[in-house]
Amino acid sequence: MSTIQDFDLTKERPELQEMLDDIRNLLNRGNLEIEVTTASSPPFDAPQETKLVFSVFGAQFRLYISYLGDWYFTTFAIL
Repeated sequence: MSTIQDFDLTKERPELQEMLDDIRNLLNRGNLEIEVTTASSPPFDAPQETKLVFSVFGAQFRLYISYLGDWYFTTFAIL
C-alpha cells in the first residue's frame, strides 16, 4: 500500500482548513483518519475497508471514500 504525502494547508485559504476540520469533526470526532493529497485522485487502488482521502488539486477539492474496493467522491466548490 502506498502512503499519501502530507500536504501543507497553511498555504491555502483558511476556509479550506476550516472545511477539512469540520469534515474531521463530523466523521467520528476526528477518530476516522483522512489522508490529504495534491493528486487529482488517490494514487492507489481503493482498499476493501473504508478510507477517506481529501484531494486538493488546483482549484478542485474532492473528498474520496473507498467502499468495497471502489472510490466514490464528492466535489466541493468555493462560492
